[in-house]
Amino acid sequence: MHPSLPLLDLSWPVRPGMPMFPGDPPVEHRPMGALAEDGFVSHLVSLPAHSGTHIDAPGHVIEDGALLADLPLSRFCGPGVVLDVRGRAERAVTAADIGPLLGHARGAAFALLRTGDEARWGSDGYYTRGAYIAPEAAALLAAVPGLSGIGLDAGSVDPADSRGLPAHKALLGAGLVIVENLRGLGQLPAASEPGRGFTFFCLPVLGCDGSPVRAAVLLSGGAE
Repeated sequence: MHPSLPLLDLSWPVRPGMPMFPGDPPVEHRPMGALAEDGFVSHLVSLPAHSGTHIDAPGHVIEDGALLADLPLSRFCGPGVVLDVRGRAERAVTAADIGPLLGHARGAAFALLRTGDEARWGSDGYYTRGAYIAPEAAALLAAVPGLSGIGLDAGSVDPADSRGLPAHKALLGAGLVIVENLRGLGQLPAASEPGRGFTFFCLPVLGCDGSPVRAAVLLSGGAE
């Protein structure tokens, strides 16, 4: 038997009744086969591309931007770092919150923002009153050399009622991908812990403007 890898799941299960972005239709599972009658079990699944823990491609908001099928698999994995912004003073993650942490993102492919909103998953206002990234902070993240994407444990990088979507446009316009609705970032080594790190994976299922992902990390460097 192969030894188990130190993998951690950072995804919310995609299932009927799960929290959805305001206005999106719910996830539906409809049986297509029953074991007793058909000899197999299967389901027809209907869901928005941006359901649960999901990834945004540049084409989500950028005209002629790349779709997920246009990007190589290497864009969906790489060294990660957690930037802890739970101590911020307001809903928005500001440039003042992000600036002092950017040194930790040097050499990372994915910067994962721990906002603390995971604890609010499924509650009223998770999407409408949740954390988001201020435009100036998004611009700072978009300018980090070598970054493939950012992720966060909140519903969106922009407020739910935003029409201009400035954070999306800053990040996706720079060619990054965005992973929203992560969970479990508290399990990961802090950015300041020397000799410990992780590889982040967010492989999409769909090839369009967005897709649910099974986000996970492979721990390294002395993690138990």
